[in-house]
Amino acid sequence: MVITGKILCAAIMASTGVFGVGGKDRACHFSSHIVKYSKQYKIDPYLLTALIKVESNWKPHVVSYAGACGLTQVIPKYSRGYTCKQLKDPITSIRVGARIFSYWYYKYAKRNKTIALCGYNAGFRCKGTSPNKQGLTYAKKVVRISNRLKRRK
Repeated sequence: MVITGKILCAAIMASTGVFGVGGKDRACHFSSHIVKYSKQYKIDPYLLTALIKVESNWKPHVVSYAGACGLTQVIPKYSRGYTCKQLKDPITSIRVGARIFSYWYYKYAKRNKTIALCGYNAGFRCKGTSPNKQGLTYAKKVVRISNRLKRRK
């Protein structure tokens, strides 16, 4: 089944208890961009949607205590030259976050989504036989939300 922005939006709108009212509207507004960059970087659009939900709760101007910016909460020094101001643009954030997650998924984690998500969250502390506990907790949360969205499609 080919996933479109409309299909992703329908899954988002059908999900209960995952997104707040404003979060659903913002997620649907950017669903076509999520699908576009998910296809470009060959990642699961439901997983990218869940990642954004966990990272920023769909608030594009949020900045973390660590300096991570935008919907996908990317730290500018790891973004290949983007500034926090640029990463607060939702489309830029989705594109850059998808590219970075794709790196973790294909190059680092060899297509293991749990380790890739752990790496996205906690960096190379997810390496080896005892990955970072916080990163694994984060990964499980993202996967759980992604699976809930897939069931709603």
